[in-house]
Amino acid sequence: MLPVLFQFNQHAMYSYPLLMGIAWGVAYNLSRYFLTSYGEGTKGFRGLFWGVFITSWIGAKTFFIIHSSAGDYLYASSTYFWLGGGFVFYGGLIFSSIFVLLYGHYLKFFNLSSAYLLLPALTIGHAVGRFGCFLAGCCYGTTCKLPWAIKLHGELRHPVQLYEALGLLLLGILLITLITKKINSKKIVFIYFGGYALERFGLEFFRGDKVRGHYLGGQLSTSQFISIIIVILVLLTYLYNKFKVKQGAT
Repeated sequence: MLPVLFQFNQHAMYSYPLLMGIAWGVAYNLSRYFLTSYGEGTKGFRGLFWGVFITSWIGAKTFFIIHSSAGDYLYASSTYFWLGGGFVFYGGLIFSSIFVLLYGHYLKFFNLSSAYLLLPALTIGHAVGRFGCFLAGCCYGTTCKLPWAIKLHGELRHPVQLYEALGLLLLGILLITLITKKINSKKIVFIYFGGYALERFGLEFFRGDKVRGHYLGGQLSTSQFISIIIVILVLLTYLYNKFKVKQGAT
């Protein structure tokens, strides 16, 4: 892959941190656009953005350290790229979602009913970040002999990072379409969480890195386990809301 874009003397430009920065830049601007165009302005947006940035970073690092296999803990606890190791997306999503809830619902600094407008930015920014994973060679796939296999870590492998990036882009386009059509905001939230959880669950079968932790005798990865929980919560919440509407109509 291309972990170093270019190097001059002792200075190097690394692809992964660069793509992460671009991802956050894309997310910031898309969020502002949708809040301005379809929400109620950008009240409290800067505080929201930086709070999400900090809490998602902490959550992603925390989950990585907790769920990394013991042999990789030294790498996870190094000082490389802001406290070392990698990230677990679900850790960042969980921590930042809690922050958004506190920031909007309890502190009233942000209109929580507009939070669904942040989802296209989250999805497309995530896709850019996965492309950064591809260039860095992390989060790699299992071995395969398909025509589009890539040579990585001495083997031909599934470009699973690109699979996920493509899936996220398609999900992002779907969310944008639903927002422009003014579909019910709760349905948009369900589609994002349920759609990504299903995508992630399937793609984990093509992941070849073992640093993320496994359950049930190695049958399920940490992310698959979390994906199952998210799908169940989405279905239960959807059915509850549907029952509530039905009861209100009777």
